[in-house]
Amino acid sequence: MVETSTTVVDATSTTFAAATTVPIGASITLRADGVGDALFGAEPEGVIAYLRGLLGPPSTDSGWVSAVQRTCPGTEVRNVTWGDLALLFGDQSNVSTLRRHFFAWSYGPPAGEVIAPFGLATAAPALIGIGSSVSQLRAAYPSAVIFAGDELVGPWAMISADLVAYLTNTGPAGVVTSFVGGIGCGE
Repeated sequence: MVETSTTVVDATSTTFAAATTVPIGASITLRADGVGDALFGAEPEGVIAYLRGLLGPPSTDSGWVSAVQRTCPGTEVRNVTWGDLALLFGDQSNVSTLRRHFFAWSYGPPAGEVIAPFGLATAAPALIGIGSSVSQLRAAYPSAVIFAGDELVGPWAMISADLVAYLTNTGPAGVVTSFVGGIGCGE
């Protein structure tokens, strides 16, 4: 004797593949020597085109203006932003002189409720970004030096000579609010 069985499948059921959402900025690493694949010293139009390809058009572009007005070295400077990510270009810095080049960037604090572009962080495996705790920063960068700040500048961490994170406070639960890479204007 052979037994048979029948399985009935509801015709309205549908199976979907799992989807993963990756923030737009996740492929752009915050570095001491640049942003993603754009390194300090690179030609401005190439850097802008690279980020435009990843993030879309810039939010603002100052064009080339007098460096003196912005307390920057050299004769001209340009600030290009994508939301809360700002890049500085000039014709003189600690990176290069006498030619236009990329020399510094800043990311945050958020101008709105959420940082934009969302998801930028330091290189793996550290992956420290806006909102990371001081405890996470210390674990990822044991040689980082944490400063309490003063009346002009709040608490901050020197991850390396050209990579700084600003903090809400220096305690383990303190939070990263912004980053600066390179040596910007007025510093």
